Amino acid sequence: MIPNTRRPVTRLGRVNCPLIFALLVFSYPASAQEVTASLAGTVRDPAGAVVPEAALAATNRNTGVVTRTSSNASGSYIFPTLAPGTYVLAVEKAGFNATTISGISLNVDQKANVDVALQVGRVTELVNVEGAAPLVDSTSATVGTVVDEQPIVDLPLNLRRTGALALIVPGTVDTTNRSLASANGNGSGFNDNSYSGAGGHSSGNLILIDGMISRALNNGGFALQPVPEMVKEFKIENNIYDAAFGIASGTTMNLITESGSNSFHGSAWELLRNRDLDARNFFATDRPEFIRNQYGGALGGPIRKNKTFFFGSYEGLRLIQGQTQGSFVPTAAEKAGDFSSFLTGQTANLCAASGAAAPANLNFETGQLFNPASEHLFACPPNPANPSAGTATVLVGTPISGNLVTQIDPVAQKVLTLFPAPNRFGNPNYINQTPARRQDEQFDVRVDEVLSDKDRLFGRYLFGNSNQLFPGNFNPFNLYQHFRGHNVVGGWTHIFSPTLINDARIGYQQDYLIRAPQGFPRAAGLLASFGIQNLQASSPQFEEYPLVNFTNFAGWGDAGYSPDVLKDRIEKYEDTATKVLGKHTIIVGGDLNFWQTPAVEDPIELNGSLTFNGQFSSLAAEIPGVSAVSDLADLELGYPSGGFFTKHPFVSELVGGAWLSLFAQDNIRVNPRLSVEAGLRWEYRKQPYDRNNQLATIYPLARNSTPGDALLVTPLPAAANDALCSDPHYLNINGQCVIMSSAMRTKVGLTGNKLRELSYGPGHGNFAPRLGISWRPTNSDKLIIHTGAGVFNDLPITNLIGSYVNNNPVSTQSPAYNTAVGFPPPLTNGIPTTTETMFANATSVPLSQILSQLMPTPFYHTPTIYEGSLSVESQFLHNWALEVGYVGNRGTHIDNAHQWGNQAFPGVGPIQPRRPWPDFNTMLYDTFDAISNYNSLQAKVTKRLSKGFQALISYTFSKALDYNGGNSDFVSAPQNDNNQRADYSLSDLNIKQRLVLSPVWQLPFGKEQPFWNTNGLASALAGGWELSGIITFQDGFPFSVLANQDFSNTGAFAPRPDRICNGAGPQTVAEWFDVNCFSTDALAQALANGTPRFGNARRNILIGPGTQQWDVSVIKRNPITERVNLEFRAEFFNIFNHPNFGAPGATLGTSAFGQLTSAASPRDIQFGLKLKF
Repeated sequence: MIPNTRRPVTRLGRVNCPLIFALLVFSYPASAQEVTASLAGTVRDPAGAVVPEAALAATNRNTGVVTRTSSNASGSYIFPTLAPGTYVLAVEKAGFNATTISGISLNVDQKANVDVALQVGRVTELVNVEGAAPLVDSTSATVGTVVDEQPIVDLPLNLRRTGALALIVPGTVDTTNRSLASANGNGSGFNDNSYSGAGGHSSGNLILIDGMISRALNNGGFALQPVPEMVKEFKIENNIYDAAFGIASGTTMNLITESGSNSFHGSAWELLRNRDLDARNFFATDRPEFIRNQYGGALGGPIRKNKTFFFGSYEGLRLIQGQTQGSFVPTAAEKAGDFSSFLTGQTANLCAASGAAAPANLNFETGQLFNPASEHLFACPPNPANPSAGTATVLVGTPISGNLVTQIDPVAQKVLTLFPAPNRFGNPNYINQTPARRQDEQFDVRVDEVLSDKDRLFGRYLFGNSNQLFPGNFNPFNLYQHFRGHNVVGGWTHIFSPTLINDARIGYQQDYLIRAPQGFPRAAGLLASFGIQNLQASSPQFEEYPLVNFTNFAGWGDAGYSPDVLKDRIEKYEDTATKVLGKHTIIVGGDLNFWQTPAVEDPIELNGSLTFNGQFSSLAAEIPGVSAVSDLADLELGYPSGGFFTKHPFVSELVGGAWLSLFAQDNIRVNPRLSVEAGLRWEYRKQPYDRNNQLATIYPLARNSTPGDALLVTPLPAAANDALCSDPHYLNINGQCVIMSSAMRTKVGLTGNKLRELSYGPGHGNFAPRLGISWRPTNSDKLIIHTGAGVFNDLPITNLIGSYVNNNPVSTQSPAYNTAVGFPPPLTNGIPTTTETMFANATSVPLSQILSQLMPTPFYHTPTIYEGSLSVESQFLHNWALEVGYVGNRGTHIDNAHQWGNQAFPGVGPIQPRRPWPDFNTMLYDTFDAISNYNSLQAKVTKRLSKGFQALISYTFSKALDYNGGNSDFVSAPQNDNNQRADYSLSDLNIKQRLVLSPVWQLPFGKEQPFWNTNGLASALAGGWELSGIITFQDGFPFSVLANQDFSNTGAFAPRPDRICNGAGPQTVAEWFDVNCFSTDALAQALANGTPRFGNARRNILIGPGTQQWDVSVIKRNPITERVNLEFRAEFFNIFNHPNFGAPGATLGTSAFGQLTSAASPRDIQFGLKLKF
């Protein structure tokens, strides 16, 4: 049962009347600058002299809408805000022939330059010129690429997601399987692809549809995507020197939806795909089940000719998709406690590494398992060659005879029954092909109204509904997700005069997500039936399986953070005023966005989480060879390495904030060969807050591993805050309260709104200057040099903010236990230790035994990116253009999600006293102190459609550096959180080289074509064929080699081994890198000697497999009438069935170390029919 979360829709924030008035009068630009184009040029006579006061009219060929202006004293003209489309430009001046230039195609956010040469004559004489805007942009230095209508609908797109086309332009990287969106589940049902641009993370992207944000607040990915037929064109922009753009620092995707015209036009389609023609995954034993139907239609036309137009679309998706998920599961013998097959016949002495004489009683078989219930501490003899090193000690349990575990823990017996039997040899030894299921509905409609020559309105509504079932590693651990999204925007453009235009816009986005285990709630009493002491569902509606994690074997259980209910809302108000003053086009504006993320969410693990890593039964530090099975042995013996559970069920939250932006931009046409863009943007970030006062944060005072070095700050009223100190839960080992008193809050300035808005401090000093220069070295408009620089402010993702509410030790306690606080208790009978009895329902648990999830910093700084570029653009042939340039950026104060914060310093003995803040356990907390650096060479070749052929070729050579994964994937963690700068290395998303070719070729056969141009059957069969494709070559992502044990004794989440040689290996499936180049022997010895340390292997030192993907579309168009044709379509994804492997196993001591065990989709084929009219 999912709790009812319906609430009346309320204003998402409050702002005073003067601010609203200022916004509406002076406001922001996104509208005009983001969703329109401009057309400018110079009118000249036959001698080259400028012609002032010429009358110009630009007519949209689809709608008939006419926009007028005139040339100024220097002969220059400009249409600053034209809707993207194809135009006819008419020019008249007494004493000259009337001139029309047709076929001028304008793209979104394009600043086109078309000069006009008049001929002497009479106005009644007409000169027609077939023209087109130059392929190079002579007035804007922004680094971007436009993808127009034909490739959008013709290129092969799996699932027909327009957002996938972001990957055909330079500077972008596919992050679908490496992003936060993927780590947390996709969120939106329409977020099937995510990408990063210019070295940033996908969470930094800004996605605009008709100027309205379509961004999932919880992860920065897509909220909704219109179907390809609904998209007129879009532009991907990396470095933008127009101050109208902001909010986020990454790539901006600017989509413009299709408008109706004076004639009815549309299409209907259906595409079918099943497994009959699909290839088998590289690691699969069979082709998984697959059935996909995708169908829909689009229709547009006039409601009133030349006045009112509409365009709409619908699409449905039905999908049954078998998943090839590989896992490592126990054999029948291992489930019965028989690990004898792992005895090697070789022996090793536990003291041999010390260099001393090896006592015979410490000689053990290298595959030996031990019983941790009877451990003894032995001292190795001192090393005569190094007596100052002291005496090493080893902790040795009683060897288990024959590696046969005869008394299996009762909890383990129940856990083992849920593992399936292996169904293949090797690793993975189990393949699950349970199909994922999906049902989507999507609806879009847009209406445009021409009120008069001076006023134009438009409105657009986008709706999406998605139901999905995600299979787990194996049944019955599947996850159900429901998503519903709305995106609506309306705009009004008023033309005061040809030189003064105002554009106002208002928009709203709402996303609604429910996620829960399939079959939730589970049968009554299920959780308690496992026999884990005191662990039972808090109520029948929260009955779930516990979550059990292993180092080597497949984990199972019901996922954390489920069931949950999330709802995002964004209200957007914006306005732009554009004024042309001679050589200056001045644009001023602003926007105001209110956002809110009300949610009802399960904090972490109501059902409990256990982890087994093999450290107790194998003594992996001394005998690493047995670690491949020892985590299962730990389970059977009943010794987890750690675990936690969340005491409280759902936490309701209401977190919200606002973004306010103001800007001014001056685009200066200094002379016909030089254009300058100068702008200044100011952004204010109103802090998010929780109406229920459930935010909490750590306020550090020192980092000396001394009790009291940090305090917990709450926004509670003074009396309620100070009353917490009467609870032993908030007292440290010295009896001091770890809650900051109300008096101290006042002393440090945490009062009023600062106290209520603990998560992020205010961001009001965010000035972002921009400068772009475009220069034509010659009088030709075919060669342009662009350069620019700008400052951009990033927007943190809000799922971190929401977690500050539902996962902090005030509103939600999550008792945890691990070796940091003492030897863990057995599974079935908790024993008194330094931690509370396992999973006991005690009313008070010391904070040092609480997993503190996602604590924000009170010292917020807006993430800032400094961007720059220099490029040369040349239209070297009539329809061909080349652009080559440098694109780079440097980031400071980047959002830094510490995945395993408050990590202890290396040392011996218990971990807790060595933490920087020993009053608190491990915590995931957020700071803004990361840095990043990106440098690239980007090149693209553009072929404009002519003679049936167009293409885009994109190449990127780049290097991205940072010292952690930021918030990119939520699983990247530093080895040493107290020295993250030591991890400064290749970014998790670094791709050295990427080449993408995306051609569209209408074959030259058939009627009105160079070949077989007849009226016969042969011509009909040979004509109408089109080939298109997306061909991708990409280097691999970097990865780190990890150790499977914390040899530093710091509680490290991602420890690394020593690197003793290069590590580059044969790059085969069985051994991707040289596994012998990584060792933990010296680390084990250092730990035994009482001088634990971190491994010297650096972060992201190896490169994983690259990608080679050929996606091809074959289209045959069959005319039925002059305006109707039937289109047959065959699409081949990965047509050559090239195996694109996932990252290799990177944890030393695990069974898959160095091996490739996963691969992306093999060859898929789908067929479709489309009726176009």
